[in-house]
Amino acid sequence: MTFNFLIKNSAEWTVLFFILALIALVTQVGKESFAKSVPGVLRHLLKAAPALFLAGLTWYLQAPLLLTLALLLCASGDIFLDIPSEKAPWAFKIGAASFAAALVCLSIEYWGRATQAHPLMPLALTNLVIAIFILRWVVPQLTGANRILEPVYFGFLVVSNIIASETTVPIFLGSSLWLMSDLSIGLSENILAAKTEVNSLDTLGLYDLGLYFIALGFINS
Repeated sequence: MTFNFLIKNSAEWTVLFFILALIALVTQVGKESFAKSVPGVLRHLLKAAPALFLAGLTWYLQAPLLLTLALLLCASGDIFLDIPSEKAPWAFKIGAASFAAALVCLSIEYWGRATQAHPLMPLALTNLVIAIFILRWVVPQLTGANRILEPVYFGFLVVSNIIASETTVPIFLGSSLWLMSDLSIGLSENILAAKTEVNSLDTLGLYDLGLYFIALGFINS
């Protein structure tokens, strides 16, 4: 159950992705200082750059179109969720819907790559237990429409992760990293009540790495 960490054995593509991911991370860790010196549109695009790069690369390498579409939807979600709520209260819902649609596209592709053996299923069940444990504390803190929308979204994430466990190691790893990233966001925003800059290290960082491994699993297969 080993795999190549390079996209198509290309160190250049791999390094470029991680440079973009690092830039995206810096825009979030130093969000307040960036807001003063970098236009909002550019900052939003920089955050979405890793997903946009993977979308372009999967299209260029003729990976499944649903994978490319899912990555474009993720980029859209990155952009809308980066827009301050005071400027556009509707941006959060559009961003969340984009990610949910991306998960549907990915789940369809995962289903098409399911194997006969399911050696990763126990790990998916472990992820499910972790998600339930965390959501047990998060959901009571939610208010309004979020009390329904967020559990539904996490339901998409968990189901997608279970389906991913029937594919390959890199795809399942990527799906799991995305799940852990969003669980971390749920904890930091609803339990810890600390939307600190450091949180970007274990939210956006894990998420971008998750997208990388998902794309890797399809491209290198």
